[in-house]
Amino acid sequence: MRKGRDVCRDYYNNPAFLRFVGDLKSKTVLDAGCGEGYNTRLLAKFGARMIGVDISPKMIEFALEEEQNRPLGIRYEVASFSDLSLFEDESFDVVVSFMALMDGPNYEGAVKEVFRVLRPGGELVFSVTHPCFMTRGFGWIEDEQGSIKLTVSDYFDNRPWLEHWGFSHAPEPNDVTLFTVPVFPKTF
Repeated sequence: MRKGRDVCRDYYNNPAFLRFVGDLKSKTVLDAGCGEGYNTRLLAKFGARMIGVDISPKMIEFALEEEQNRPLGIRYEVASFSDLSLFEDESFDVVVSFMALMDGPNYEGAVKEVFRVLRPGGELVFSVTHPCFMTRGFGWIEDEQGSIKLTVSDYFDNRPWLEHWGFSHAPEPNDVTLFTVPVFPKTF
């Protein structure tokens, strides 16, 4: 991700998300599921007062390293977006979550915590992958005639599972270590 290989983030999700979220200048913003802090830093450069949380100590380590090298005044904490107890009620003007809420096991708890830490009139702005694209039966198949088709099945199977994927735009895609991401299926 830090090498610019997240094509979906850079060309699809972020441009739409940033238009939608609007002006955050001088607002106190929580990035829930901030990962290595890429988008947290982007919003800080637009003038938001940023705090980022992520459940992964390694991702927060990367974020803190970048903050040390290029300070923007961002605070990072290791925490789950389903338990924001380190923050007081009504602490934030806006909570953002870029492609993270679908990766947590307790969506309902996350939304309750976000509501608690938002000031009256505050906003939650988030993006998620539509759950039809995160099923056990998602993939490409070749039929008897040699045609390649996308298949989506097991949409209503709500058992958690591990998804394995890598960036297809790496210089040597076959040499990329795959990510392992827990999936906690939801339906729309």
